[in-house]
Amino acid sequence: MKAILPNALFIGFTGTPLLKADKARSIEVFGHYIHTYKFDQAVREGVVLDLRYEARDIDQSITSQDKIDVWFEANTKGLNDVARAQLKKKWGTMQQVLSCQSRLEKIVADILLDMLIKPRLMDGHGNAMLVAGSIYEACKFYELFARTGLKGKCAIVTSYAPSVADTKGETTGEGETESLVKYKVYTQMLADWFGDVANEPRRVDKCSAYPPYGSYKIFMGHQPGGEVRAGSEEAVHRAARPDEAADRGGQAAHRFRCAPGYLYIDKKLRDHGLFQAICRVNRLDGESKDYGYIIDYKDLFKSLEGAVEDYTSGALDGFDHEDVAGLLENRLEKAREDLEEAREAVNALCEPVAPPRDTAAYLHYFCAQSAGNNAGNAEQLKNNEPKRLKLYKFVATLIRAYASIASELPEAGYKPDEIEKIKNEVDHYSKVRDEVRLASGDYIDLKAYEPAMRHLIDT
Repeated sequence: MKAILPNALFIGFTGTPLLKADKARSIEVFGHYIHTYKFDQAVREGVVLDLRYEARDIDQSITSQDKIDVWFEANTKGLNDVARAQLKKKWGTMQQVLSCQSRLEKIVADILLDMLIKPRLMDGHGNAMLVAGSIYEACKFYELFARTGLKGKCAIVTSYAPSVADTKGETTGEGETESLVKYKVYTQMLADWFGDVANEPRRVDKCSAYPPYGSYKIFMGHQPGGEVRAGSEEAVHRAARPDEAADRGGQAAHRFRCAPGYLYIDKKLRDHGLFQAICRVNRLDGESKDYGYIIDYKDLFKSLEGAVEDYTSGALDGFDHEDVAGLLENRLEKAREDLEEAREAVNALCEPVAPPRDTAAYLHYFCAQSAGNNAGNAEQLKNNEPKRLKLYKFVATLIRAYASIASELPEAGYKPDEIEKIKNEVDHYSKVRDEVRLASGDYIDLKAYEPAMRHLIDT
């Protein structure tokens, strides 16, 4: 390029920080930085969302019946008795899955529980991605999810294009080879969508008509080794771009209508691959999405071995510290901050409500001074509308903040009496919100809030 354009000015653009090893060469070629825009600044300015990180030791936490029971109790202790009873009805199937020795099955069961208790996943407003260690593992994950309530709501996204040639010479008489498994799963997935026979070759040719990503709750992906385009980075890249149609290597071209909020990682990723993959869940997606959530089954930062306060080393040590500062946040610390900010906001809003702060007092403050439909009350209702809208928004934020940490309040530093107080507050303000909405005649689309989170509080 320099030979063709010897007098040209070269300007380089990068969507991720430069690796330490590449910085000197980059400056030599392009000169010093013209401008930088880092992740922590983008979060502060509301361009992208914060990222929360959690390392899960699935091998150690789910290995025996006793540990399975402890695991269930720990993950559902923020729920009320009715909700726990409902989950128990589904727990029998999950116990069977968890009692198996397969690590993949344990991960599937862990994700299934998240689908029942995590914000946005439980109410149908969000979805998730799972980075598998290989295309074969992605196919095995898909088979496992297809045996659950997520059948028809999950898909595989990789560069693999099924071909009849994959099956030639693969029959050994000793079970299915990886190539046979991949071909079988992919053709079955296409057949399920088109309503056809799985072994019909034409199904493979109709990949371009495969359904949009927005139809799914979870995607299985794979990152080919050594490539920057990550696996699910490739999957995540393509699935997280709202208007991009990708058709590489015979893979389906789709449109994604819902920014993913949860990324499950079961593959060793690092540096650019990891950075780009995790940043696919920090896209804005309405008021109900407060952050992107990363669940790491590979302990990429060795945080399970000890307290980790700084996520700029380990799997991201190829970058300079200042280039990735603030990328991943301590989830419990940030969740506590969110909860306290939400409590403070709703308490401040309701502080002017006159004692004894019963239903009548709240309706007097947020609706009108007296019951009835006279002209004076209609005017008061209109004048108080901004306060009611704040109430709806603040209470929704409070419930989401509580939901994200409900099962781990002790680990976040709350004492038993504080936990009881918080739970009562959430219950109280949720009821206040509903009473005000009913009395005022405000017809808010509750889908924008937290309909499925009602099971987190006593009613």
